[in-house]
Amino acid sequence: MIEPDPGAGHQDAPTRVESRPADLIVIGCSAGGPLALQEILPHLPRGTMTTVVVAQHMPERFTTLFAERLDRMCSLPVTEPKDGDPVAPGRIFIAAGGRQTTLDRLAPGIVFRVRARHGSERYAPSADQLMSSVARLFGRRALAVLMTGMGGDGVDGLRAIKEHRGRTIAESEATAAVFGMPRGAIRAGVADRVLPRREIALEMARLCRR
Repeated sequence: MIEPDPGAGHQDAPTRVESRPADLIVIGCSAGGPLALQEILPHLPRGTMTTVVVAQHMPERFTTLFAERLDRMCSLPVTEPKDGDPVAPGRIFIAAGGRQTTLDRLAPGIVFRVRARHGSERYAPSADQLMSSVARLFGRRALAVLMTGMGGDGVDGLRAIKEHRGRTIAESEATAAVFGMPRGAIRAGVADRVLPRREIALEMARLCRR
C-alpha cells in the first residue's frame, strides 16, 4: 500500500517541471479518451512502482469491460477499483463509470473511496474530484495529465495538483480528438506542459518510478 506524502498539505508556490519520478499519475479524459488511453498506457514499463489512476467519462459497467481490454494490452495490470481497495504500486486503475472515485488516507496507507453519483454532479467519474484528492495526499509526488474531452472537468483538478507542488500536462490540440478539456486547462494557466499524445506517453514512461 502506498503511503501519503507528509508534506502534501503544504501549498507552496508551484514548482517547475522536474525529472523526479512520480509516485502516482492521474489522468482525466472524456470524448476520444478510450482510444487515447489505448495508445499511451501500453508504453508504461513493466516493473514500475508508479500507480496510474484514470477518470474516463464513461457510463456505468462500460469501465469494467474497458479495464479488461486495457489489461490485455498493457504490461501493468489494469483493474476497476472498489471502495476500500488499497492504492497499490505498479498498477493501473480505471475509475468506475457512473460513480465518484477519490483517494483517502487510511492507516497505514491510501485507499480508494467509491460512492454513488449525486444528482447534481455532472461528471462521474469526475477528474476534478479525483485529482483534488490526489493533490492532497501525494503533493509533489503526483503527475496529472488532462487529455481529450468536452467540457471543463479537470481544470480545477490540475489547479489543485499545481497548488500542492505536483506537475501537470495537457494534451495539445494537434492530437486531442476534442480539445475542450485541455484547452480549458491551458487557458487557465494550470498546465506546466502542453504535449502531443505520443510525447505524453514518453513523458509518463520517463517519470515512472523504477
